Amino acid sequence: MRLRSTQFYGRFEARCDVAGFSLARLSAHTPAHRVAPHEHEDGHFIVVLAGRYRSAARGAEALLGPGDVLWNPPGTRHQDSFVDEHGLFVALSLGATQAAALALQEGGARLLAPAARRLALDLAQQPLALDLGGLLDIEQGCRELCALSTTRPRAADGASREPREPAWLRRCMEQLVDECEQPLRMGELADAAGVHPVSLSRAFRRHYGLSPGQLQRRALLNRAAQRLRAGETVADVAAALGFADQSHFTRLFRAEYRCTPALWRAGFKTF
Repeated sequence: MRLRSTQFYGRFEARCDVAGFSLARLSAHTPAHRVAPHEHEDGHFIVVLAGRYRSAARGAEALLGPGDVLWNPPGTRHQDSFVDEHGLFVALSLGATQAAALALQEGGARLLAPAARRLALDLAQQPLALDLGGLLDIEQGCRELCALSTTRPRAADGASREPREPAWLRRCMEQLVDECEQPLRMGELADAAGVHPVSLSRAFRRHYGLSPGQLQRRALLNRAAQRLRAGETVADVAAALGFADQSHFTRLFRAEYRCTPALWRAGFKTF
């Protein structure tokens, strides 16, 4: 079985997305004997908050407890599950392209070293923010965690051998997140950055693992999810955020969050 991006055996309590990273808090609800062997199309860090979590991934076979952090590269075959009935965890996901660019494909599944583990725990305790500043703080923490977790040797001067994210690209990303309710105008965005639209799209995929449209849609749906959890109705959220109609909003939301907006609003998500 292959699970799609950000799909887990668990009930989502909250989630936010920025720059190709997805940070989610989940509660475990599937008995261990019902978890089938599977793999994920994206890579993910698992931060155990409560309960005992059994990792079956080759190279990381262990029984984890609160405070332990596991990295599973994209495509890792496993049958991980919680031993206890009520487990809590945070999942930090990133796509295969992004994992490869950040040198996280190498080394296989593994428990994190103390410095990376502390940073992952700090991220897990952060409120999943809706405002741009909070999202960018989470993104920075995700990048630092990836840098601490890579197995690729650094250059002699300590600098990473991966090309740095251009300033113009970050400005574009921040604009898309901040203005996610506005229509995407690739030509205008590229002109403001001083690059060709094709170059802009390629840079987004290389650094964030998403196209500009995908990143903007995730930001918009993240905003919708936050408003639903605050108690707004599905119809009101769909209208306020500019979706064509409620059914269109429901289709997009379900494709991204694997549940209907009504179920998310009720605080439940079942795999």
